[in-house]
Amino acid sequence: MPSTDDGATPAIARQGQAGAGSKTDELSARIARRVAAAHAGQPLDRLLAEDLPGNALTTLLLHVLRQRALRRSPADVLEHAERAPLTHASTADARRLHAFDGAALAAAARFEAVDLAPVVPLGATACAGIEPNNVLAAVRFAEVAADPTTGLWLHAARRRREARGGEPLRLCASQRVVRMQPLTQPGFTPHFRLFALLTAVRARGRGDDEACERAALLEHLLVWADVVRALPASGFRTAGLRVVLSDTSMIRACLGARGLDADAMARRAKAHEPGSQEAALREAGVALPRAAADLVGTARALGLGPGLVARAERWVAEVAEPLARARPEVEIVYDLARLQGLGYYAGPFIQLVLRRDDGLELPAGDGGALPWLGALLSDRRERMIATGVGSELLVKLFDRSMDRADAARPEETGP
Repeated sequence: MPSTDDGATPAIARQGQAGAGSKTDELSARIARRVAAAHAGQPLDRLLAEDLPGNALTTLLLHVLRQRALRRSPADVLEHAERAPLTHASTADARRLHAFDGAALAAAARFEAVDLAPVVPLGATACAGIEPNNVLAAVRFAEVAADPTTGLWLHAARRRREARGGEPLRLCASQRVVRMQPLTQPGFTPHFRLFALLTAVRARGRGDDEACERAALLEHLLVWADVVRALPASGFRTAGLRVVLSDTSMIRACLGARGLDADAMARRAKAHEPGSQEAALREAGVALPRAAADLVGTARALGLGPGLVARAERWVAEVAEPLARARPEVEIVYDLARLQGLGYYAGPFIQLVLRRDDGLELPAGDGGALPWLGALLSDRRERMIATGVGSELLVKLFDRSMDRADAARPEETGP
């Protein structure tokens, strides 16, 4: 916490800052002289990106940003804050966000609740296949969290390394994240809150290694069904849940049979650009079932091979049917052409569509099997399922108290 003593003037405060930074000034000057002598004529971008050691780069950047910070006046800071949505507080009521988290944590009672760090090591999201330009990098070789899944994954990897072959690890977290994609959709903001579940488990290696993924996914879906069921009692307008089940192997086979590059198609579907997935499918002339009620029959009708039909049968027997028996109020459909997440997940993946009491439907969550844990631990039997929902989006669009706020401020109705 900053000091509560506000008697010091900015000038006095800056004198103290100047003394504190003398060591950084000396180090950066020494590094700059050494670099200039050793890398004369070297392109600056390559020097900074590749050739300069990490500790030297950090020292130089700290010095540069410190000098820029000290030159900024309070008026400069305020002007920046006014024009930078990244720095604006959320319009969601913090108490209502807390109410959502309370309902979700209660439903996820079997999951260990983790309060994640606000940053992860530099490159963590790139290792997960995410474009580095979409995250906020920090000077000290870190990056601001863009998804709680990343922090949970690293936490799970450390825990699994300590206890190889132990019991499944179930984690959950609520986290405010920052994403730096260009925002063109009204109401979208650079930072928002997500609630995520993660299960890390080691397959037994007795034939079907993906059985543990299906069991973990079923457990996640039961939790989300219970969250939706519990939210009305906390003042939210949730009235139903539709689970959309997909599988990367089936979708890739369907697209490949039509002569399409699945990865190229997936790159055209951007979560922050609503409608981009539908546009990509339409332009490619793809007409595949998006909400099939019978996965096995659809797989046969599409001419998928025996292996994929058997895969569909396992999906139904181990995920869909148990979910329907346990939570009959949940609608279950199958999407054989989902592009969003196709290059991200590996195997089963899902979308959670919540219905409001007035009929509005909102894709508010997704998740699935991710290969990151096995890759990090060099053990293909280590499996991971992660799912999450946009808790802030749900508060803004499903909370009854926000209805009254929207009536008073009609310009703030976006997610």
